[in-house]
Amino acid sequence: MQKTKLSLFLTIALSGAVYAQSVKLQDIIVTTPTKSPVSLQSVTADVDVITAQDIEEHGFQTLGALLRTRAGIQMTRNGGLGKSTSVYVRGMDSKRTLVLIDGVRYNDPTSLSGAQYEHLLLDDVARVEIVKGPQSGVWGADATAGVINIITKRAMQKGLSAMVGAEYGSYNTQKYTLNSGYKADKFDFTLNFERLDTDGFSAKVPEGADVDDFEDDGYTNNTADLKLGVNLTDKDRVETFYTYIDADSDYDGYDMNQTKAANDAKSSVSSKEQFYGARYIRSEEQGTYTLYANRSKFEREYATGFSKNFDGTVDEAGFNAAVSYMKNGSLTAGIDYKKFKHENKIDNDYTDSGIFVTNANTFDALSSGKTIFSQSLRYDKFNKFDNKFTYKLGLKHIHAHIPGLWTSVNYATGYNVPTLYQLYDGFAGNEKLNPEKSKGFDVTANYKGFGVTYFQNKVEDLIDYVTTDFTTFAGEYQNLSGESTFKGVEVNYENALDSIDLAYSLNYTWLKTEDNKGKELPRRAKNSANVALDYYGLANTHLGMLVEYTGKRKKGSYDANPAVDYKAYTLVTLNADYTLNKKLNVYGRIENALDKTYQNVTGYATAGRSFYLGFRYKLK
Repeated sequence: MQKTKLSLFLTIALSGAVYAQSVKLQDIIVTTPTKSPVSLQSVTADVDVITAQDIEEHGFQTLGALLRTRAGIQMTRNGGLGKSTSVYVRGMDSKRTLVLIDGVRYNDPTSLSGAQYEHLLLDDVARVEIVKGPQSGVWGADATAGVINIITKRAMQKGLSAMVGAEYGSYNTQKYTLNSGYKADKFDFTLNFERLDTDGFSAKVPEGADVDDFEDDGYTNNTADLKLGVNLTDKDRVETFYTYIDADSDYDGYDMNQTKAANDAKSSVSSKEQFYGARYIRSEEQGTYTLYANRSKFEREYATGFSKNFDGTVDEAGFNAAVSYMKNGSLTAGIDYKKFKHENKIDNDYTDSGIFVTNANTFDALSSGKTIFSQSLRYDKFNKFDNKFTYKLGLKHIHAHIPGLWTSVNYATGYNVPTLYQLYDGFAGNEKLNPEKSKGFDVTANYKGFGVTYFQNKVEDLIDYVTTDFTTFAGEYQNLSGESTFKGVEVNYENALDSIDLAYSLNYTWLKTEDNKGKELPRRAKNSANVALDYYGLANTHLGMLVEYTGKRKKGSYDANPAVDYKAYTLVTLNADYTLNKKLNVYGRIENALDKTYQNVTGYATAGRSFYLGFRYKLK
């Protein structure tokens, strides 16, 4: 058996459990819950960590496809690769989740859906940290549903390291990858590049028609990131970083004639996204101090439509201090300033100055176990919205009298401000919009890898598009009076059978959503589940299977046949990889192996059975 690989899998897969002696949670460091490096064991928040190994072994191509396999998260996509993607975290849509790349904001201030998940490729990703539940008490606005932080790869071993990879598959899909880096005592750098190109298939297809009878909607994505770090002294370090995403995607626009819509050869969008910045880090025995400045720049250009250009920026600067005190106390405090700008016809901006503090204390009681109590408080001062205090409280207890059992409870508030488009767009804008306010809690019990979580979130003054003229479909963005509720249960179980070299995990989510009138929200499945099996019993070989179940979903008023629910469907993905030697690994996968015909979004096509083959080769 590949003991090392299976042990690594267990270390991450059982990150919620504390029973296995070989699993050292204090060695797993996360930064998203507090904005500072802390051990996963000491965090009270609901945190899910996904590693590069999990991404590679299961062949995930985009962030959205990866996230939909986790408990409490669902995804919809308007067609194939590169098409508009929505991710629902505990039932809340994309714009209520804050997405970060190495701590830099990825949410597009010119977009209605927040982060553009469809353009986030994964071959340069070291790990993904997901924190569910309101996180405004640390991160401010845009974090009502949670925070997803993508940490990219960096040079880890001394000297030069490099890996190249290539993949080819259905729909003439081609992927090329380079991961390289150099590490010395005084400095290190990393250069990652990934290209994804596919002919794809028609984004739209009339009901009952064959997708092959219509024109293809292709997609190309070139992603690169560069990082440079210099150790000025044993305690002082300077880092700079740059990420560039250049994506072009064809799509099918609106036409009352479904056949004409599916054969739309004109509609396309070109996206260019840049993320860069610098940080100075001072590391002392009792604490770490970080001064940083970041910029996120977004440019989208449409070939057709009323509005063809969307350009915006997010500029951020701040200072964080993370210190340890007494025996088991840790405190992180910081200040930050952000400016959000939407150019072009909107030509407007707003600013936010924030200050936050988060504190955690660990109390040891030999008879009952260990208790962790965390508190976060943040104050945001906006130039165009009401100022706001947000907070979160967490309590986690590791039980001594039942080894392997821990329980936790978290309560938090959130705050989402309107986008500049929602406020000032000439057709649908509404300058009278108020920010959304939310509150939520979750309760978890976890015993030796088996965890159950109940969560409930309520959003007041939810912002949504309201049609005011059903003849022309004209409307505006409005605050829905009252509360919208999102609640449910997440079940996780992750373990391994050492005797047969099999690791397995499963999760199930029951979700109930209600708008301000008690009506179920569309495109969220009430029941969803995922099962992953990974077999390591053959020499130098990994075999995997992923089963994804999505239950019935309500349609929205804007969907075709809104009175008829989306049908449930099950997708199966098969994976295999073989390590020929220390340098070369070959792999393959079959997506939608049962060739299931299903509908993700009304009128949009989905991929049939698809085959992919590839390799990874270590040059150094």
